[in-house]
Amino acid sequence: MDPPPADEPNLQPASINRRSKPQLSCNLCRRRKLRCDRKEPCSTCTARGLALSCAYPNNQAPHSPATTIAQRRRAPGTHETHRGRPQATVQDRLGQLEQIVVSLMQKTTSDGQDWSGQNAVVSVPRDRPEEGSPGEVTNSEASPAQSDGGNVLFSSSDAQYVGGTHWTAILDGIADLKEQLEREDHGNMEKPAMLHTFLLYGCKSASKEDILAALPDRPAVDRYISQYFNRLDLAPSCLHSGQFSREYERFWDNPSQTSVMWLGLLFSMICLAVLASSAADSSSSPGVRNPLVDTYREKIVQCLILGEYTKSGRYVFETLYHYLTIEYSIRKDADQDIWILSGISVNIALRMGYHRDPSHLPGISPFAGEMRRRAWATILQGDILISTQMGMPRMIKDWQCDTVEPRNLNDSDFDEDCSELPLSRPETEITTVSHLVARRRIFGALGVIVDFTASVRPVNYDEVMRLDRILNDAEATIPAYLRMKAMAGAVTDPPQVIMHRLFLRLMFHKGQIMLHCKYLNPDPATFSDGQTPYSYSRSSCIKSALGILEIQQICDEETNPDGQLYMMRWRASSFMTHEFLTATMLLCFLARQPDALTDGHNLDQIIAALTRAHSIWTRSKNSSVEAKTAADTLNIVLARQPGHSSMGAEGQVAISDFALNSGQSAVLLSPLWLLTMA
Repeated sequence: MDPPPADEPNLQPASINRRSKPQLSCNLCRRRKLRCDRKEPCSTCTARGLALSCAYPNNQAPHSPATTIAQRRRAPGTHETHRGRPQATVQDRLGQLEQIVVSLMQKTTSDGQDWSGQNAVVSVPRDRPEEGSPGEVTNSEASPAQSDGGNVLFSSSDAQYVGGTHWTAILDGIADLKEQLEREDHGNMEKPAMLHTFLLYGCKSASKEDILAALPDRPAVDRYISQYFNRLDLAPSCLHSGQFSREYERFWDNPSQTSVMWLGLLFSMICLAVLASSAADSSSSPGVRNPLVDTYREKIVQCLILGEYTKSGRYVFETLYHYLTIEYSIRKDADQDIWILSGISVNIALRMGYHRDPSHLPGISPFAGEMRRRAWATILQGDILISTQMGMPRMIKDWQCDTVEPRNLNDSDFDEDCSELPLSRPETEITTVSHLVARRRIFGALGVIVDFTASVRPVNYDEVMRLDRILNDAEATIPAYLRMKAMAGAVTDPPQVIMHRLFLRLMFHKGQIMLHCKYLNPDPATFSDGQTPYSYSRSSCIKSALGILEIQQICDEETNPDGQLYMMRWRASSFMTHEFLTATMLLCFLARQPDALTDGHNLDQIIAALTRAHSIWTRSKNSSVEAKTAADTLNIVLARQPGHSSMGAEGQVAISDFALNSGQSAVLLSPLWLLTMA
């Protein structure tokens, strides 16, 4: 075919030889969709204090006439890029971030704006705490009245909102700093492979016959079910042992007639038993998951899909909750997929009416109603744990629910044929649901605190103290055998009971920190006769942070092969890790701001706790990104302490270029700053 004449237009599609449109804006302006003048650095980044982070794509090299020789000259402590433009080091960017935060804090005191640039509303509580109460404030105007606003973190493939109390709510320019740190500091770390969440991303389809064929023989299943009811603490939350035993026998009489959703429940119980068995097996390698776990969790999802789980039939919630438990148990760090699964579980439960007490609903037997109360107590707990771990508001609201707490009964106390429930056993008596009842009370108080801290409305310190009393009242209702005590006095206690104690105490500390952490840093200008404002809040926060790291140390010691919690080590989930990380961050802040230690605590106490935590985090950093975050941060913090020599050369070198003055370090070592090490 002859080519077209030169004077005729080429009618071929333009997309064939079209060159990709060059990016002329800098990366920051392009991401924020701001106007960029293409200078180096551009005027927009310079005005925002992000000159060191202003960068262009590798295929672009804008050299505006306005770019001065001084801007192009290589400065000490920088690296030359392929374009000849100075590349800021991590220390340069940290110094720049430091200057931004300090300048914004100074602006706060002068024009009434908060550190994020939003207008702060200063209000004086009308009702002051009673004189002599622990919440007495010497200067009511010092009360931070603005609620925590939270932030949206953007990446190349994701946008995530986190609340203001979450440790990843950080400055807008942190994304580039995080990328730089990942290149320089985390380049040698082999990141854990992302787990495939079958229910969200799909798995191969299977028929009921295929699922039945994957079931082990009965002797093996019998052992798994025995481990589920006798070794785990999940059974009382969803299943009645007597009812399930009768259904289990009917299943083996005629497996083909059993519903596919009940099969999913059975596979979920087997999978949880495999997890527990692997944890108890001393020959298993740490961090290596039994391949049967992946096989069985795929079968669970196949049953959920084949049984059309969105229609909320029988056994749907129980199977879905077990699957959610499996997914978060096999993960070392927080995962947004778990939060999505939790939302599905909550919506299924709401659709099935679990949020309404069965006494208000017709057609529900006393037995079924009590099992629904147990299930709802479990839903409340999971919603709060997962939502706060992701920095999100919880999904369940108290004003929507009236389901009461379950009774303190053993499974042998009632069954499907009972016409009415027996009276609750004394709270001093251990039953299969004692820990669930205690958790229900603690999480009831935690839920109110989570709603309060997630509110976008201005907060009042009187309300903080009211919620503090609610939390302490809930903690006071915990039976004596579930209260924290020294491990030396628990040598004859079952490991499940010990784990319940640690978890309940951890949740109490969690609530204290959420309520009081924003009052941790005292303003020296408000000191009066040696007294500081919000001393109760600071003392509560410090005690809770120290208490959490004490629990971390107990878990670390007792989950070793010779420890009392070795068989329960799989239950030390990412939920607990999240609280350990929060406590570590708060104590890092205090280590750099000793002026806050005015209420009976001292710096040596803080440093000793951080030193112990550093050893624990370091041993886990190769399998957990969050553990590496904590270990790297403690390298910096502890190396700054006089006479401290436990840090390696890497930490000492990082500190040598990380000059902080006393006023600025309080900001950089706050919980928000630690995202720079993530």
